[in-house]
Amino acid sequence: MVILFPLGSIFMRVIPGRFAIWIHAAAQMIAYLVYIAAVGLGIYLVRMVQIPFGGGSLLTNPNTSYHPIIGLVVLVFLFFQPILGAIHHAKYKKVGGRQIWSYLHLFNGRIFITLGIANGGLGLWMARESDKLKTAYIAVAVVMWVLWMLSAVWGEWRRWRAIKSTKSGVPGKSSDSGRAQF
Repeated sequence: MVILFPLGSIFMRVIPGRFAIWIHAAAQMIAYLVYIAAVGLGIYLVRMVQIPFGGGSLLTNPNTSYHPIIGLVVLVFLFFQPILGAIHHAKYKKVGGRQIWSYLHLFNGRIFITLGIANGGLGLWMARESDKLKTAYIAVAVVMWVLWMLSAVWGEWRRWRAIKSTKSGVPGKSSDSGRAQF
């Protein structure tokens, strides 16, 4: 969640040309498959681990239930990402601009990947991991999230610049402007 999903999104912004969408899609699908495996492991652990002294399972205890529930919510919402992305791509090619599907794809990903990153930290806290591990997780998570958001801002700036140059009649970089608008 901390490395693969943001990296897949960054690829869309930094890889030039039409291959960017396919590399983005492949990277995100790999990340999603890894996440499904992690959720499967989490479900296994929730079923196997009992909290001592009558604490019940991790899912029924109000002090520990938030992490697996957030993880499942993230799983469900990220399930729709490839569907929204495919609709966005088809509509974008047809009308030549962003539609509601574009924004649903962008913001669904940004919101639920960010939530998943935070939930990973909550899981480490819940597992009472060492301060060293939690600090390392936070450091990597913050660096990756900032790089991801900077690449999103940079991509939007490039898109805005390409649209502005098209409207003003000033030719932009043809290889840059087509993909930057996607």
